[in-house]
Amino acid sequence: MNASADTTAVPAPPPAIHHCTNCGTALTGPYCSECGQRHHEHSVHSLRHFVQEATEDLTHADSRLWITLRALLFRPGFLTTEFLAGRRARYLPPVRLYLVVSLLFFILAELAASLAPAPRVHVVDNAKGFSMTLGAAGAAVPTAPQAAVQTTLAQQRICQQARAAGAQVSAWFGRRLEHGCFATMASGGAERFESALQRNFERAMFLLLPLLAAAMVPLYRKPRRYYVEHLLFFLHNHSCLFVLLGIDTLIQMISSSGAVRGVAAAILWIYLPVYFYLSMRRVYAQSRGRTLGKMTALAGAYMLIGGTIMLATITYSFLML
Repeated sequence: MNASADTTAVPAPPPAIHHCTNCGTALTGPYCSECGQRHHEHSVHSLRHFVQEATEDLTHADSRLWITLRALLFRPGFLTTEFLAGRRARYLPPVRLYLVVSLLFFILAELAASLAPAPRVHVVDNAKGFSMTLGAAGAAVPTAPQAAVQTTLAQQRICQQARAAGAQVSAWFGRRLEHGCFATMASGGAERFESALQRNFERAMFLLLPLLAAAMVPLYRKPRRYYVEHLLFFLHNHSCLFVLLGIDTLIQMISSSGAVRGVAAAILWIYLPVYFYLSMRRVYAQSRGRTLGKMTALAGAYMLIGGTIMLATITYSFLML
């Protein structure tokens, strides 16, 4: 008599339990519930695998980078309201966003300046110490006393900006600052000054936002808004500013058409105040009249604080030469 076949089912082996390679927590999904790191079945051992992982991270539909950039550029004030409401996981943190886009913009701006042709303008002195001549851009250029100065249009703009910043203190101080600027250019310190000014200006930008946020506090006393809310508002708006300026810089670099460059610049400077107004309306939820009035007051604060920081940056750059 044949023994009956054993029909008892063999139990399936339990599924393998993976652990997070970062913190060791048992995984229940593709992301660690403790530290948030994504689990990968295989280690990165080849360039192809590395590129695939990087491409997926950048182009995935749910990537925080692209979601954040879309909201930043086309939904004024949205990221600020989302952060204040506690909905933060889908977006890049505001401080990281600001640091990344500002750094990329300054790198791009420096690259554009290094690639741009620098037509030279010859200006000749006279016995009074200042002679005026028209450069290629049509701007009047004062010279250092008793010197024939070769200066670039980029250097002209720096010295004119120095004069404009100094004029906020007094016209005399503005002229003296401009004179010192050209004297520095003539003495061979132009490249060192430009490099120092660029470096110090990048640092000074980190002072601008906290000061502007402080200027917003008295504008929103009733109902009371906290200082950190204003700081967050400026972090997002200035992040958008740097992205837009970066796009405009790229257009100026790659386009040889003056019309295209002009249209791009016009769109930028029209969109910025509209964006800022819509952002204020969304974040602070006040009427059109109140928003416009406070935006006007804030524009004055921008000019005062920005001019003071510019003046201090130029002066400090001179002293550090």
